[in-house]
Amino acid sequence: MDNKNLNNLRADLVGELEAINQYQGHIDEVDDEEVKKVLTHVMNDEKEHVAELTKLLQQVDATQKEKFEKEGL
Repeated sequence: MDNKNLNNLRADLVGELEAINQYQGHIDEVDDEEVKKVLTHVMNDEKEHVAELTKLLQQVDATQKEKFEKEGL
């Protein structure tokens, strides 16, 4: 995979992590339980995206894979 695609993949991962933080902030601020439920569901979808992108990053970046393995991930 070329550097442009790796950079895009990493930027996508950052975007997902930022989205998780944003949803968590909204969840913490809202009192309506139905709204919290929906936002939590959406946030958990973003967490799944983080896992999928991380797995993909391990597959296409040998150095990143080595670092994950070193940490037991």
